[in-house]
Amino acid sequence: MSRRKVLEPLDIGSIRLPNRIVFPAFQANYATKDGFVTERLTQMYEKLAQGGNGLILVGSIAVSDDGAPNTNPLRLNSDKHIPGLKELFSKIKKEGTVPGVQLMHAGRQTLSVMTGYPLVAASAIPCPVMKEMPLELDNNGIIRIQEDFASAAARAKKAGAEFIELHGAFGYLIGGFLSPFSNKRTDEYGKDKALFFTEIIEKVRKRVGNTPICCRISADEYIEGGLRLEDTRNIAKKLVDAGADVISVAAGTYASMDHMSPKLSMGIGVHVHLAKEIRNSVNAAVICSDNIRSLEFADKILSEKKADLVAICRPQVADPFFVTKSIRGEPVIECMDCGNCLYFLRGENWVSCPQNPGI
Repeated sequence: MSRRKVLEPLDIGSIRLPNRIVFPAFQANYATKDGFVTERLTQMYEKLAQGGNGLILVGSIAVSDDGAPNTNPLRLNSDKHIPGLKELFSKIKKEGTVPGVQLMHAGRQTLSVMTGYPLVAASAIPCPVMKEMPLELDNNGIIRIQEDFASAAARAKKAGAEFIELHGAFGYLIGGFLSPFSNKRTDEYGKDKALFFTEIIEKVRKRVGNTPICCRISADEYIEGGLRLEDTRNIAKKLVDAGADVISVAAGTYASMDHMSPKLSMGIGVHVHLAKEIRNSVNAAVICSDNIRSLEFADKILSEKKADLVAICRPQVADPFFVTKSIRGEPVIECMDCGNCLYFLRGENWVSCPQNPGI
């Protein structure tokens, strides 16, 4: 394994990742109701850091109370959240892994009974899955949430995060602005659907200096009237021009959930082709994801220059020592593709995994 591409370090801006493996943001719903770190959450991430990841993205972290994606997500809309995250990031870094965060606002893809606030979105169109009517954001609302992203990023850096990811995928608020499926505005944020996102990047950059900024996008939403690759190639260029160092390539929205979290029956590396096309379009590092179940396949993706980093989630939920075991040639506890980790679709309160009951 010592000569494999997947184990090579990668320099991005001010940081060096020890290898090319990313544990992506994973909404476990293990935080407190007020968004504070818990011992259960700390133990999960500490094991993943011990397991050999180059980068761990903690989150998703809500930047605004009206954008909480569920009942118990992490939050960063107050300085009170900094100490718990600081301790968590310290433990991740102690294991040789770079600690990062993913910041998000759920937009119309949540429920007011969970947030305690009316839903907001690019346009007053309900999510076809959540079905609750959101309010269309006015200019003051847009500026408020953009500032929430910038403030949360500054708090994350103060807590010790060395990598900031902005969640613009899956139809959440930023993704909702990007997509013609959900953005029917006639103002400047409708004419240039990337403007909401590029302004966030610019505001975050002013607050975090040379800390790498990553933008996660759905390169194809797989819905009629939604984003397609011909759109997202240009969007990705705008994001990089605005200051993004990395583009993380995902796919789907709540209306195409099978692409948000694809089953194995859809194929191995089901969205790698999207990452390859985005990588060929931008001068930035690219993360690929979805159904990447072995380091051998990850190495093949990188060696063929289809991506620069590989996100591996569910195999590491099943076995947090997936990376180190794979390097040593030891058997891993395999993800059975059961879908228990998608707890919100099952009406459960938090993540569970029959392969890893201690998660």
